Amino acid sequence: MKNNDHLRTWKKFKEDKLDYKTEIEKQVISEMAKLVVQIVERRRSLGLTQTQVAELAGITQAQVGRLETSSTIPSIETVVKVAIALGMTINLSSYEEQSAARMTYV
Repeated sequence: MKNNDHLRTWKKFKEDKLDYKTEIEKQVISEMAKLVVQIVERRRSLGLTQTQVAELAGITQAQVGRLETSSTIPSIETVVKVAIALGMTINLSSYEEQSAARMTYV
């Protein structure tokens, strides 16, 4: 059996990296992790494999795999390609808007 210790989840990556990053870098990791979690959940809910998503997005399966589990932050282009292939959009909002939205659902 292969040793997959080098393959980590975004949650683990985020936990490991927060000790020495600047506040902006911490936010980048956190926001990217949120996007990746949504992408993985969508792929699974659609019953698609990484290979199928890669074909739809015009990228390699390895890129999809790295997006989902790697210890590197993928390019925004890769994230957008995968999101579009999964029928998703990426929306930007201010922290104030996000806070207001969370309060609405409480």
